[in-house]
Amino acid sequence: MKKIFNSVLINIVSIIRNIKIQQRLILILIMLSVVPLVITSIFSYNQSSSAIRSKTSTYSSQVMNQVGVNIERELNRLENDSIEIEFSSLTQNVLTNIKNMSAWEIEIVQLTMKENLVKKFSFLHDVSDVLLYTNDRRRIVAYGDRSFKLNLKKEFLDTYLKELEEKEGTPVWKSSNIDVEERLVKFATSAEQMNKSDCILLGRAVLSLETREIIGTLLIRTNERYFSNIYRNIDMGKNADIFVVDSDGIVVSSRNTKIPVAKQYKDQMLIKELLNRTGSQDKTFNMSIDGKKYMIAFSYLKDADWFVVSTIPYSYLNAEVKGILTNIMLLVMGCSVLAVLLSYIFTLTLSKPLKRLINTMNEVKRGNLSVSIIDNSTDEIGEVVGNFNTMLNEIKNLMESVKLNEKQKREAEIKILQAQINPHFLSNTLNTVKWLAGAQKAHNIEALVSSLIKLLHVSMGKGDDFITMGEEVEYIKSYINIQEYRYYDKFRVVFEIEEDILDYKVLRFLIQPVVENAIIHGIGPMTEQGLISIKGFKYNDVLKIRVTDNGEGIPRERLCKILTVDDYENKSKFSGIGINNVNERIQINFGDEFGLHIESVPKLYTTVELTLPIIS
Repeated sequence: MKKIFNSVLINIVSIIRNIKIQQRLILILIMLSVVPLVITSIFSYNQSSSAIRSKTSTYSSQVMNQVGVNIERELNRLENDSIEIEFSSLTQNVLTNIKNMSAWEIEIVQLTMKENLVKKFSFLHDVSDVLLYTNDRRRIVAYGDRSFKLNLKKEFLDTYLKELEEKEGTPVWKSSNIDVEERLVKFATSAEQMNKSDCILLGRAVLSLETREIIGTLLIRTNERYFSNIYRNIDMGKNADIFVVDSDGIVVSSRNTKIPVAKQYKDQMLIKELLNRTGSQDKTFNMSIDGKKYMIAFSYLKDADWFVVSTIPYSYLNAEVKGILTNIMLLVMGCSVLAVLLSYIFTLTLSKPLKRLINTMNEVKRGNLSVSIIDNSTDEIGEVVGNFNTMLNEIKNLMESVKLNEKQKREAEIKILQAQINPHFLSNTLNTVKWLAGAQKAHNIEALVSSLIKLLHVSMGKGDDFITMGEEVEYIKSYINIQEYRYYDKFRVVFEIEEDILDYKVLRFLIQPVVENAIIHGIGPMTEQGLISIKGFKYNDVLKIRVTDNGEGIPRERLCKILTVDDYENKSKFSGIGINNVNERIQINFGDEFGLHIESVPKLYTTVELTLPIIS
């Protein structure tokens, strides 16, 4: 594992090292600033989301509990009222003795009951009807509109009364609507306006005070709106609903027309979940209804076996969370932009001077030692730049010292060489003079000796190392004149020198070694006559001197070394100055951009081109 870790670490470091320092610094600064911010933002977002949902859950549960308490309070009032009606002397008497009572007596009882109940239900409850049923299903209207009596459908009524008898006096709550009522004609006005729409029935079997036997049943009809008004104005959030359902999933009360009363609730999974959580302390949970996620809060009304339920869509809960998320994202983006900007500005203080230092180093690498960097900063980079400038100055001084020493050394060598005429050359020349003198009765001795004197004068000349191009040409002609007598029609020389350059200054003995090399190594080995062309011209503000011969040429392997190795082997040379020495003299005096260039094709030609500065 350690080896794997080290290998991975080395690869990561290698990858990072290939990234520019500025990009590295920007990346690390952004990571150090943005990553903690993002982590903090995510943590804050999750915490705030959790807190909002927790508080909403607690609030919803508390609201449902309070609504449940309020509804239970009204249910208890109605149950107490039903007990009072059940055990009243009028109720007991009419249900026990109705078979022996005349219609008029029954009517008197109904009127008396209504008078008593009007005082009770006119203001305290939204009770619309109170009915008594005998065991043989005769109806007694104790309270309500006599013109529009509550007339329940027989099937519904029989089932409900049978259930009440089975409960033996225990109150039974049931929701209903106009669908379970029998009407000969439709309401002239809306059922809602007549308080005859959705309702809640409270029923119980009436027991005899004497025998404790069931002597009839009691039905109290209360408008559903009396209960829905308890929670109608409670704001649980956008698109949130509050409703009441019983354990069978029948909607008892609702403030939303899309959740109809006395109908089965649309999602039975909710009812199952409510039944499963009846005894749980946690009165909130999450579930999906119609494909949308909701937070469900409920309160269980044990006596009525009802559930007060609120459904809060997560779209509402997430709206505030999204607002928090939006603010966090804007904060992160703003901080990220600020971090990038500050990182860029900060890294510029490092990368910009480093780039200047690198560019200057590249200039020095190309040989330009005249550059320098101005950096007045007091940081580490400023210190490095100062040390670099000091080092560069020392290198320039050292280079100048080396150049001066080399120049002095070369000048001493050249003066020594100039002062030493090759004895073999002099011997051969004098032998030539002797032969000419004997053969031609001394007619050409004057010309030959004159040329030799000129060369000796140049060779042993003192003072300035520079002569005019015209003087250099004359010395070349003297040298060629001597060699023509020696080689006897072995070669022919053609001069093409522009007159404009004859007054330019050139180094002494600059062209002679090149011409000598052409005669000895190029033309000498040939069997036929050779040709040497000497051209001088001005080209692009530099002086060009080109010496071309049609001799043996220079092999490729020697051509590569000819400017690095001097050839002192040939004892017939006028002096020891070779091609390499000529190139070094030019570059020592004028710089590396000047010098000597050679082109050669064996058995065809050789061209030596000298590039010199124009010195008037």
